Amino acid sequence: MNNPAETKLHQLLLSDSKNLVAECRDGQYQLPQFLLHVSQAVANLQTRSEQSYLLFARNTYDFSVNFVALLLLQKDIVLTANHKAEWLDSISHAFQVILSDNFIDGHIASDHYRQNSSVEANFSVPPVFNSRIQFYTSGSSSEPKAVVKTLDQLLLETATLEQLFGQSVAQTQFFATVSHHHIYGLIFRLLWPLLYRHPFCADMILYPEELIDRYQSHSNICLISSPAFLSRHDKSLTNIELKQCFSSGSLLSNLSAKQTAQQFGIYPTEVFGSTETGGIGYRTQEKGNTRWSLFPGVTIETDTTNRGILYSPYLNQPQPLDDLIELDGDRHFHLLGRADRVVKIEEKRLSLDALETTLKTSSLVNEAKVVVIQDKRTFIGAVIELSAEGQEFMLSHSKHKLNEELKSKLINTFEAVAIPRKWRYFERLPYNSEGKLPLSSLTALF
Repeated sequence: MNNPAETKLHQLLLSDSKNLVAECRDGQYQLPQFLLHVSQAVANLQTRSEQSYLLFARNTYDFSVNFVALLLLQKDIVLTANHKAEWLDSISHAFQVILSDNFIDGHIASDHYRQNSSVEANFSVPPVFNSRIQFYTSGSSSEPKAVVKTLDQLLLETATLEQLFGQSVAQTQFFATVSHHHIYGLIFRLLWPLLYRHPFCADMILYPEELIDRYQSHSNICLISSPAFLSRHDKSLTNIELKQCFSSGSLLSNLSAKQTAQQFGIYPTEVFGSTETGGIGYRTQEKGNTRWSLFPGVTIETDTTNRGILYSPYLNQPQPLDDLIELDGDRHFHLLGRADRVVKIEEKRLSLDALETTLKTSSLVNEAKVVVIQDKRTFIGAVIELSAEGQEFMLSHSKHKLNEELKSKLINTFEAVAIPRKWRYFERLPYNSEGKLPLSSLTALF
């Protein structure tokens, strides 16, 4: 008998419903057509003996067809958002075949199922799905790191989202600014709408202007997004009213949360977690709230240093967190910063998170990141995203004056060695295409 977490997937594959599954640039796809395409993909792939497949397809519909086909064939799936040749070489031991829309030597085209139109919608659904899903991330070291999940774990997390937020996304269409090759995008952008019958847009939204344009013909939108996208506030753009909005990948600043509420009519629901842990908690910053609520079934304990220890149905065993946690009752918590961001400079202990938090109290600053620079001597470098007021201050005064103004926010709280010696200013922090700020990119600025 299948695990209850798989019930929705079985229901989807055996359904005779005609609900809309996805919308692409080339048209719309209802469930019968989706199941036909899955059948065609299964027919193409079932003759192959290989067990592990790297799946990379930018179009979420092509990705979903192949993903479900591989599940039906009990194949193992490898996911990575990085498709550069050198990276793929470094993880080549993890897969035998590439299914992709890239021109990679020896790959199977991700739209291969479209060339097999003679096949009818007919496949056998196994009572239990045994596929392993392996995510490859770069972590903080930029080296490949494998995180293995079972399908049951992913589907259980998906069911939890519907339990908590299903009413808020009823009658909506899902749009996304994030990739489905990450666990956040896979669950929120694909599995949730697919299994619970919410149509999804197969093409990624890259700019706020695109979202506003789509709003003209899709008024009931649930946006799956990131802080990198939501921080691109432009007062000249038309305001719209999203039905729901989620953000994950890093913490959303209070300013960005407020600006999102102004431009998109709703405070984003932020999700705290990682590829390793799955979802841990959620919050909205409406009315200045900073408290997180734990997902159902998830609990946290803390050790003597306030480091969190996570117990979760999405994990096989308890996992120490890299985060310092302050518990607030049984089901809530506050984040105190990263445990691995407490450093020593000239024998003085310093929390880089505390330094950034203090800098962001200045009206001149939207976002702040600080890094430890190892040169002839060790020092702190600060990377600052200026507010409109901060940009005006630098134009009317000087960079040196701005440096001194921000240092004055720190000198009453921090040791002299903690005051940044070098400063870099931006209108927008230099996020990469995945909405991340890699440490190597930040240190390269100094």
